[in-house]
Amino acid sequence: MNADVPKPYIPPYSMNPIASPFRSGERLSDNWDWQTLDSGQVESVSHGGGVPHRKAMDVVITRKPD
Repeated sequence: MNADVPKPYIPPYSMNPIASPFRSGERLSDNWDWQTLDSGQVESVSHGGGVPHRKAMDVVITRKPD
């Protein structure tokens, strides 16, 4: 699962409150009963909308228990 997350040091690209509806780390608690295989955060420059802008994304890889 990937989710854009706001960071205080990255200015928001959009003023739309649902553009980044998740808080950093929130995705880890969604599947609390699943096995977390990997998690982390990446920062990148996106060109969405034709305007380059910085963004942060939480990345979580989980597996449902057998």
